[in-house]
Amino acid sequence: MKRGGGVSGAVSLVMIFCVLCLAVFAVLTLATADRERNLAELTARSAADYYTADCRAVEIVAALRDGDTVPADVEIRHTGSEYPGGQVEEAEFSVPINDGLALDVAVRLRGGNCEILRWQTVYTGEWEIDESMDIWDGT
Repeated sequence: MKRGGGVSGAVSLVMIFCVLCLAVFAVLTLATADRERNLAELTARSAADYYTADCRAVEIVAALRDGDTVPADVEIRHTGSEYPGGQVEEAEFSVPINDGLALDVAVRLRGGNCEILRWQTVYTGEWEIDESMDIWDGT
């Protein structure tokens, strides 16, 4: 009499392989989801920091336009010049966003009008030169 047990062994091996593949994919999915969550939190924090600095810069520009006092912790660089239409004053200042970024603003004030000349994010961190790689200099 012959016994037919050879097929069930192959099915068991295929089933074990499938379970291992599903376990690996589950672990990879969890790791990816965790990294995506961290990235989303970092992006939300960066956006909140930017809009906080933007709001502060708008308040400073409004104070400059209205002739009010500007907060003492903000350094305003003024340049004034005479134009045919009257006295024109330009002011520049920078509002920190986080450790490495700042919002750089330049405005032109003429009477009660305000013209935005520059409103941009600039990098304020220290550049570090990486000289650890040996690069062939051609000799």
